[in-house]
Amino acid sequence: SQPVTGEWVFRLVASADTQGEYERGVGVFKPGNSGPPEHIHPSYDENFEIIEGDFIFKIDGKEQKASAGDKLRVPKGTPHTFRCAGSKAGAVIVESRPAARTGEVIASLFGLAHEGALTPQGQPKFLQAMVIGSEYADDTVFTNPPPSIAIPIAKALAPIARLLGYRPIYPRFADENFWSVRVEQPPKNQ
Repeated sequence: SQPVTGEWVFRLVASADTQGEYERGVGVFKPGNSGPPEHIHPSYDENFEIIEGDFIFKIDGKEQKASAGDKLRVPKGTPHTFRCAGSKAGAVIVESRPAARTGEVIASLFGLAHEGALTPQGQPKFLQAMVIGSEYADDTVFTNPPPSIAIPIAKALAPIARLLGYRPIYPRFADENFWSVRVEQPPKNQ
């Protein structure tokens, strides 16, 4: 869970289960959740299936509404974002083909949110963002500032940030015990 932005995610199909062909998860967003900043995925397509609620997707500069039952495809390299636009929570199945690495980052960012280490908007602080941006430039790149500026800056500043203790992911957030004491999780195998 991400307590600042009101988001919950869980995995349905892991990359290891498909030999990296794809991975699939569910995201649940509180009403009015502003979603992620606009970004691209250089190495994989992303597919969305709306399960509940209303969303506004912005794909390649064009906004479109999506509601329960709607499916959208975002080809790799296409700028996109989305937000939960309705008065009730929204849920969406997200699939990446081939499998992405963003689950690692999401777990770390959500964990950092529980520790109070993100901005009031729920985003990583500057040096944390530089380490993540450098490590995951092949997976997810934000469009503002433009990647031609952001990636070289991240690559230049990431070594300094690492010396100061910042990491792209934090193994403690992959431990189920971290989450079991902070967030009510659904029961396993049900």
